[in-house]
Amino acid sequence: MPVLLAQESYTTLSNRLNELAKSKPELQETVRVDLSGLTLYDFITTLAEEHKINVSVSTDLNEIVRSNFFDLNIKDVFLFLVKKYDLEVEIINNIIVFKKKPQEVFIEPPKPPKKIDVTYNELNDFLSVKLRNDSLPRVAKAITDVSGKNIVLSPDVKTDLISAYILNRPFDQVLDLMAKSNNLSFVKDEDNNYYFQRGTGNTIESSSVNNKRNLNFSQNNNQTNTGFQIQKNKNGFLDVIAYNANVASVIKEAARELNVNYFMYDSPENIQATLEAKGLTFDMLLTHLFKGEKFTYKNIDNLYLIGEHQTQGLRYTELIQLENRTIETVLNTLPKAVVQDVDIKEFSELNGFVVSGSKINIKEFKDYIREIDRVVPVIQIEVIIVQYQKSYEIQTGIQAGIDNKERTTSGQLFPSTNMNLNSSSVNNLIDAFNGLGIVNLGKVTQQFYLNLQALENNSLINVSSTPKLVTLNGHEASSSIGETNYYFEQNNRLINSGINDNILQSGTWKATEANLSINIKPLVSKDENVTLTVSVEKSSFLGRAGENAPPGKSTQKFESMIRVKNNEMVLLGGLDELDNENSGTGTPLLSRIPIIKWFFSSRSKRKEKSKLHIFIKPTVIY
Repeated sequence: MPVLLAQESYTTLSNRLNELAKSKPELQETVRVDLSGLTLYDFITTLAEEHKINVSVSTDLNEIVRSNFFDLNIKDVFLFLVKKYDLEVEIINNIIVFKKKPQEVFIEPPKPPKKIDVTYNELNDFLSVKLRNDSLPRVAKAITDVSGKNIVLSPDVKTDLISAYILNRPFDQVLDLMAKSNNLSFVKDEDNNYYFQRGTGNTIESSSVNNKRNLNFSQNNNQTNTGFQIQKNKNGFLDVIAYNANVASVIKEAARELNVNYFMYDSPENIQATLEAKGLTFDMLLTHLFKGEKFTYKNIDNLYLIGEHQTQGLRYTELIQLENRTIETVLNTLPKAVVQDVDIKEFSELNGFVVSGSKINIKEFKDYIREIDRVVPVIQIEVIIVQYQKSYEIQTGIQAGIDNKERTTSGQLFPSTNMNLNSSSVNNLIDAFNGLGIVNLGKVTQQFYLNLQALENNSLINVSSTPKLVTLNGHEASSSIGETNYYFEQNNRLINSGINDNILQSGTWKATEANLSINIKPLVSKDENVTLTVSVEKSSFLGRAGENAPPGKSTQKFESMIRVKNNEMVLLGGLDELDNENSGTGTPLLSRIPIIKWFFSSRSKRKEKSKLHIFIKPTVIY
């Protein structure tokens, strides 16, 4: 017959296996196993198959076995597995059956019925009820017990749950309010019996209020149809419905529901609120009730302090740091409504603001800061400046004269001609011509000199520079290339000593610059198009009026606003400059006769052209 060993002790099982080992010596064989990652079912079946032991293993033994066995007999291995994994074992003849031990079912004892909180004052016929999702039949029984007045229920309302919170009001008035707030009505007969039924009139019409979730109403001398209902749901949060309810009363009831400690420095008795919300914490309720009001709260060691914003002890101080941008210029852009009720100090070392004020106002300030705390794009602006200059100049002429200076013959013949001849050289040249024909020229005086000039100059200059500018969105970037000249500024001051007038001279060297400057201000839009405000100014030096006079300066400037796609290049129109000069001097009449005029005049012809091109390529970097 099978021997059932379910629920037997570990010692009893060990004895039974020892008894079985007498007929099955394989149970005494030793094994050496290193297990990791094998299920309990696979391990027992594999071990039994290897040693010819009859076993039956339940397939739901899927626990992972991780153990090391060295020179341990199989019987002890089985005992170890039974104890560690809490298995149930049956031995049927020579078959060992392994299966999971059935789970013990624990039946929780029934909770005692909730006490119905109803009180009645027989002297003034006042009734008080404190109900929250209580069974209507039990409520009717409790009222009947304390008042002695019979309350009869219609069959269709005997399963209803009702809620009401009404203190010290006349009996009939309490029943009327309780019925209305739970979508019920009642009839009173001549024997003072009350019959409750499903209400068809004088009910609260609200799509969110039904027979299982109703509104508590209170009355006073000044207002009716006002009140609130607060319930603590199964998750420990508040479900609140209130219509023109007194805020102080709502706070007191909410604190009672959540068992919260509070202290009111100033009571918000004159504030009314209307709301319907589920799943509120006490902090969330206070935040919504005080929004837009002069009241606030503070939680210190689970004690809520309630009062006006300026009440000592209710102010918070908090450091609010920016993560994605700097605090520069932020304070000046804050709306007046955000900063008027808080004290704000910049803390540049930590890139944040130290804010002091009520918790609600600080939260509003923090929400605004978080909204503007975005990554400011960085724009890399690649600028290619190409400056092109082309000039052409011709100077020709003969200059002759007489002076008392001692001159020598000098100058250059090729590739340009610029010769200075003294009287001896000119006479030698005349002697060379006199022997060639009938023309015989006379000698020149010793003070005579002659200058010969024939010069042609062509130049082409192409200057290119590629500065790269990096700036934040909305901030200006600039680049300047140029040169500096100095001039002497002299100051004369007359000193009157009473005898002689003396002039005191002094002066300083001053600098003046001629630059090619570029100023660019980028603004990145949401679609990553870049609006560029570009200002370009080019200045160059002219000649000086005197040795120590400041140099003249010419200036060219243009401004432009353009829109460019990210990583695209735009060409700004060049600054063009054209300079033409054609001048000459000579002897009257003779300087106009063809061929002869070259010996009696000096001419200069010059043409200079310059262009400036600017290429701009913005690249947005986040």
